[in-house]
Parts: sequence; C-alpha cells; structure tokens
Amino acid sequence: MHNLWIPVAFIVVLAGVIVGNQVYSEAQRDAHIAAMIAERLDSPEPAEISHLRQVNKGYGVCGDYALEGAESGHFYYDSAFERLSVGSDAVPYRDNC
Repeated sequence: MHNLWIPVAFIVVLAGVIVGNQVYSEAQRDAHIAAMIAERLDSPEPAEISHLRQVNKGYGVCGDYALEGAESGHFYYDSAFERLSVGSDAVPYRDNC
C-alpha cells in the first residue's frame, strides 16, 4: 500500500507545477501587454488591462486597457508573433475580436 502513495504524490506535485507554471506565464504575458500598451501610447505608467479573453485557439488575446488619468480603449495581442494592435479601429482587432 505504501508503494501506491509515491506515484500518487508525484502526480499531484507534477499537476501543481504545471498549473503554477501556466498561471505564472499568463501573469507575465499580461504584464508584457500592459507595458507594450504604455510604451505605444507614451505613458510612464503601465496600462491597466481588463476583460481579457483568449481568441484564435489561445494564440491571441482581446481586452480593454485604461491609462492612469488618460484614455482607454481596446487592444488585440497576437501571442505567436508578439504583435500588439491598439484601438477598436485596428484591422487585427476587428478581425479577431
């Protein structure tokens, strides 16, 4: 019976590592998007991003952004090519969101 606990414990630890890595990767992606929006719009502070949804089988992210004391709008981020489109009138945003 003791030999059964070792594989079960290993599977639980492995699942925790996989889920933790996924959450960490998404947090890094979100911080990268916020920084890119701020850079694109010449803002010293990172943008606040919200209403995120994955599109194109997880290769794209649509959402809203807001800058401190300034404008707000929509964005599309292509994760495969790391390209950002800001504004709802941008062609990639219209095509994917």
